[in-house]
Amino acid sequence: MSDARRILIVGAGLGGLCAATALAQIGAQVDVIDIKPDSSVGGVGFGLRINGLRAIREIGLLERCIEVGQQAPGIDCYSPDGRFLSNMSYGPPDADVPSCITMSRIGFLEIATERALEVGCSIRLATGVAELHQRDDGVSVVFSTGDGADYDLVIGYDGINSQIRHDYFGAQYDPQPVGGVAWRSALPNRRGLTQPIICQGYGGKIMLTPLSAETMYMVLTVAETGRPRYEPAEMPTIMHDRASELMRGADFLDDALGDVLHSDSVAYTPYSTVWVPYPWFRGRVMILGDAAHAMTPYLGSGAAMSIEDGIVLAQELAKDQSLLDAQLAVMRRRLPRVRAVHDRSIESMNEEFDSVTPETFQRRIEFLAHDEPIANEYANRLLRMPI
Repeated sequence: MSDARRILIVGAGLGGLCAATALAQIGAQVDVIDIKPDSSVGGVGFGLRINGLRAIREIGLLERCIEVGQQAPGIDCYSPDGRFLSNMSYGPPDADVPSCITMSRIGFLEIATERALEVGCSIRLATGVAELHQRDDGVSVVFSTGDGADYDLVIGYDGINSQIRHDYFGAQYDPQPVGGVAWRSALPNRRGLTQPIICQGYGGKIMLTPLSAETMYMVLTVAETGRPRYEPAEMPTIMHDRASELMRGADFLDDALGDVLHSDSVAYTPYSTVWVPYPWFRGRVMILGDAAHAMTPYLGSGAAMSIEDGIVLAQELAKDQSLLDAQLAVMRRRLPRVRAVHDRSIESMNEEFDSVTPETFQRRIEFLAHDEPIANEYANRLLRMPI
């Protein structure tokens, strides 16, 4: 094992907790802190495709996710009038790994927390980093609570608005808006969906994803400039109206849109991205996950890329090499893969939004019916490559 034996992870989100577990499994002493006062995570649900499921298998979470989630072989794509356009398969499963599982974000966070504690990680909430003092042989950390500790390595897993990235890599890598937004809401699974469906509308899409036999979540994605603020009480009506605009009077999703009006869990997220170029470390301070490479969710792989980062780091730190050599190996393995997924996710978003006029909408519908399965197969093969 390298000389990074005591590690601090800043951020108790999905990626940070999985990284903590992977590092503890190789014998590291791992502390996790998070500025939030409670265990919470943004969003309603998410999916892990086969690459993310392979990664969580490494840390003992696959069986739990199969228990709490919904296996999804692919996505059925429809036009607003309910015409089936194509199926975007997630590809065949491995012998013991499904091709995709959708699940509650808070549910995954709970089992990831349990697993991290089980393997010996320490988790402190309502705790941030006040100061970092880096030396050749370690990092002295002063916490926002006033106490401090020394570490061999500090990892910023603190998300798209990462303090570690801002302070130690520079404001030039702060999040950049990309012109799209997502509206999300948990809804009853009245249709009994067992796999996601997408309805391409005029200038955006509506996606329904089952979380269980009883619940699903809706994601509405549309182009939107600026950063308007909305009153929470008005958000169900706004989400309903935005979705209705996409449908242009078609009634294919009227049941789900009606449920949105009565939802008490509508979330609004403007899309931004982060890309930090080589390298993702400054000495013994490193950033991973969304802190280094936040992306749009169009390949459904933002969480998986974050989880993969931690698995790869643990694999390299377990080898008989220096910390620097381990960090360089992580960059060699991660940079090309994450860049390809990052770029393709933005391209997919832009293709979706270019469907506002009757002509561009019809072109998009034809693409989804005939060419999207090929584009989807490229994504499948990219994600299935070994990490």
